Amino acid sequence: MSASSAIGLGAISGLRSLSGPAFISRAASRGHLDLEGTPFALLGSSRLSKTLILMELGEFVGDKLPMTPSRTSLPPLLARAVSGAVVGAAVFVSGGRRAATGAVLGSSAAIVAAFAGERLRALAVEKTDLPDPVVALAGDATVLLVGHRSLRNIR
Repeated sequence: MSASSAIGLGAISGLRSLSGPAFISRAASRGHLDLEGTPFALLGSSRLSKTLILMELGEFVGDKLPMTPSRTSLPPLLARAVSGAVVGAAVFVSGGRRAATGAVLGSSAAIVAAFAGERLRALAVEKTDLPDPVVALAGDATVLLVGHRSLRNIR
């Protein structure tokens, strides 16, 4: 398990808070990530995996609604930081490494990605004149691409 997986999954948690946990849970429920006997074993539940995927899809839709708060306002940012910490720690623990190190990497990546993603999205809307929801689809594609790529090292 590499630090790049923890950082990548942490970063997508900064863009869409449930994405990192959904990817980790899916990998664990399919046996690609060993979380048995760790504090993260619950993530290996196939029921939880399916629930997280559905919630992630809901977040993809909710992200495009005008009343959705900024991802960098305090409550959403804290949720993203916690999400990043959980996925980073789970990645590290599955590889027999220290959870705290993974948590710091994942959480830091989530915070940086939240700010960078918000700024890049605003800049893309400004420079292209595309509607925000259309630009946000590029963020969704990035989340899916980075999530799959980050799990490649796990298998």
